[in-house]
Parts: sequence; C-alpha cells; structure tokens
Amino acid sequence: GDKFITGSYDRTCKVWDTNSGKQLLSLDGHQNVVYAIAFNNPYGTQIATGSFDKTCRIWDSQTGECLHQLKDGHSMEIVTLAFNPQSTLIATGSMDYTGIVWDLNTGKEVYSLIGHAGEIVATNFNLQGNLIITGSFDDTCKMWDLRSGQVAHTFSGHIAEVSNCQFDFNGEHVLTSSIDYTCKLWSVKGGKCMHTFRGAEDEVLDATFNSSGSRIASASSDGV
Repeated sequence: GDKFITGSYDRTCKVWDTNSGKQLLSLDGHQNVVYAIAFNNPYGTQIATGSFDKTCRIWDSQTGECLHQLKDGHSMEIVTLAFNPQSTLIATGSMDYTGIVWDLNTGKEVYSLIGHAGEIVATNFNLQGNLIITGSFDDTCKMWDLRSGQVAHTFSGHIAEVSNCQFDFNGEHVLTSSIDYTCKLWSVKGGKCMHTFRGAEDEVLDATFNSSGSRIASASSDGV
C-alpha cells in the first residue's frame, strides 16, 4: 500500500507515494483517455493501463518502462482490465462487446472472449486463476473456463446493465451489481441465482464481498 495510481483524461497514468502524496512516475504513451488501471497485486511489480485508444500497456512499476503494448485486439475503447492472481495473464474488456486474455510474458493474445451482446464493463479472475467473469451492458455476466476459453455459465436474471461482478475468496460464488437497482448472488458450480439483494432506490454501481465472503457491500446512485 505504499503506492497508488491514477488514470486520467490527460492520457497518462501517474504513480504516487501514499505517505507523502508525491508523484513518483508518469506513464506516458497512450493516445487517448487512460480509463482502466491496475497493479498486479499482491506483487506490485507491474501496472496495467487500458485506454480509449483501444490498447492496453504493461509497465514496470519501479522504472516506468513500458514492457508490452497489447494492441490489434480490440476495435473500440478498453474500459476494464484485471490481472490474474498469478500475474501471468491479463484480461481486458471493451466497448466492442469482447474480452481478451493476454499472456504477460509474451504480450500475445491467448483467448478472445466472444459472446456478449453489449459492452463489457467488468472483469475478474477467481483466486485459482482458472475462471474469469465478465459483466456486460447486455444485462448478463458470463463465466469462462480458461482451460478452453469457452463459456461455463451465463448468469442471466438482471433486467438492466450489469455494472460490476466479483468472485468471493473461495471461488464458490459470484456477485453481480446492476443498473436495475439490485445485486445478485450466483453459484459458481451450478450457475443459478441464490439470492437477489433489493433495497437500493437507484442504480447499483458497484458491489463487493468482505474477505470471508459472509457479507457484501453495495454502492448506489441513491447515495447509500
């Protein structure tokens, strides 16, 4: 937690010292808005930036060197990305309705995740790194098996866009939040909805598990 990063409409990502608030690095090279950013935690050795210029860049977090430019994959803006926990893969999601899984050693595409009928705005790996979920404006969340690159489950039930999706720590459940004012809890094994959380009075923009997976928190446009 000694560093944090910000992405900006000025086309850069900046690395900051958490304690002092001083800028450590400026990661320059994108040709459009830097919209999605992430560290490869828990290692913290690399930073990923996804941009409206349709590319993702991988940077050395100490030196600011660009290690890979992941391009020629998406045809529209990249709006979400995630490292796998092993820091060997990165997934990007785009307004072009597709996700792509990339190899961090080679910078090459491993799988194209094709099947959504709307923009992919959220993506996350499970802890084991063998499954990935994608949340979309087509009102669904899909779970993909990374051994084959194929869809394992499509979580259907929301009546408006999915805003975020996450695995719990054990990888047994998936949580989705939606513009339809609800969150839903899904079984990874069976692909079924186990519970719908209601109570928000406006769009639910985000949701997350606690560390044990026993509770969830959600954030809504209703201010709660």
